[in-house]
Amino acid sequence: MDKREIVYPRGWSFRIIGTDRKNMEKDIAIVLAERKHELKEGNKKGKYLSLNLTLTVHSEEERNSLFTALKSAESVTMVL
Repeated sequence: MDKREIVYPRGWSFRIIGTDRKNMEKDIAIVLAERKHELKEGNKKGKYLSLNLTLTVHSEEERNSLFTALKSAESVTMVL
């Protein structure tokens, strides 16, 4: 199967899952610093909720770095 090449810069979305919206928003703000982004509420199922984060990434390295930083945030259970 052919691996498609991703052209950068491009818009990218992460779905961030956790249990406490305020703490999630605080941790996301720390990871993103002053980066322009959009954060929208996703689904809430049981004790978990998701936030949809959209921003522009400039390279695969930057995208992977953001994924790792978001995943490592204390309030974040999972990043998709």
